[in-house]
Amino acid sequence: MTATTTAVFAGAMLGTGLWLTWTGWAPARPLLQAVLARLGQPRAEVEPVSRDNLDVRLGVLARRIGIVDQAVTTMRVDLRILRRSPDEQAALLVTYAVLGFLWAPVVAAGGWLVGFRLPVAIPLWFAAAGAVIGVVTAVRSVKTSAAQARQAFSHALSSFCDITGMCLAAGRGVESSLETAAHTGRGWAFVELQSALRAGYVRGDTPWDALARLGNDARLDDLVELAAALSLAGDEGAAVRETVTSKAKAVRERLTSEAERSAASVTERMGIPATLLLLGFIVFLGFPALAVLFE
Repeated sequence: MTATTTAVFAGAMLGTGLWLTWTGWAPARPLLQAVLARLGQPRAEVEPVSRDNLDVRLGVLARRIGIVDQAVTTMRVDLRILRRSPDEQAALLVTYAVLGFLWAPVVAAGGWLVGFRLPVAIPLWFAAAGAVIGVVTAVRSVKTSAAQARQAFSHALSSFCDITGMCLAAGRGVESSLETAAHTGRGWAFVELQSALRAGYVRGDTPWDALARLGNDARLDDLVELAAALSLAGDEGAAVRETVTSKAKAVRERLTSEAERSAASVTERMGIPATLLLLGFIVFLGFPALAVLFE
């Protein structure tokens, strides 16, 4: 290792340590909007089961670091839809970062045991890159899982709208129809709807306001649009049965078009390996002729 590389690594480690120390002393503050929203509001939501395991204890310690707490705070909406504790997500971030950081030193140590020696700077650079890749992988996995959960919620919401329309056609009111439709399913999406309606009843809100709150908290655009349509029925007396039925149809059509686009994209990507194989075969056939030509 040269003197320049040693100085760069020493400076980077010193700066990182000072920055982690400063962020640990000054943790991230909660958002003012979230604090003001909790004022004067009874907590009627169903709280997740408290866990006391190694992940939670490690996450509590990891969230004392400012950057980890800030990263978990930015993912609060996705964690809400995944019903995952922020402490568990903080533990996952730290675990992925440590595994990515230790990958290169372990490989270098294995190479040293078999007689293949590398300069010290190369494993350190790969270790830093592995830690970054590990954190990015953890964040992307949360976003991907949250997108899949929102898509599953949209499927459940279309059934919820259909059942609500049936109840309205049977002569029930809007609130009674929503309660009946929410209690017909047993999946996590219907549990969220039941909890939202129950919390709205405790707060004294209308059912559509409770659904809109759930849609805004979990970033569920379809549910927000449904709540806006239901508010027209409650405030202005608009025909809600046709609105709910058309909303269910629109959600199903959108999900169908998304499935078709995803299938078409996968089909297009399937042609890439075949194209690369064909190019490799052409190079394999043409290389002897080119080698003889350029001798």
